[in-house]
Amino acid sequence: MATARNGNEGLGVWRVLPLVGAVVLTVGLIGGVPLLTLLGAVVALVGVVGLTVARRKQN
Repeated sequence: MATARNGNEGLGVWRVLPLVGAVVLTVGLIGGVPLLTLLGAVVALVGVVGLTVARRKQN
């Protein structure tokens, strides 16, 4: 019997990466640590771009 494929398969990492970046960005801003703020912003941007590219490849 054929299994139904989920249309969002493989997007888990790309969905979590922007959230992790946002958390690190927030901690950096609240804690006053510029390096964490910069790192969080970069991780969040990479995650959003990666998620966009992954979604376009699936369609």
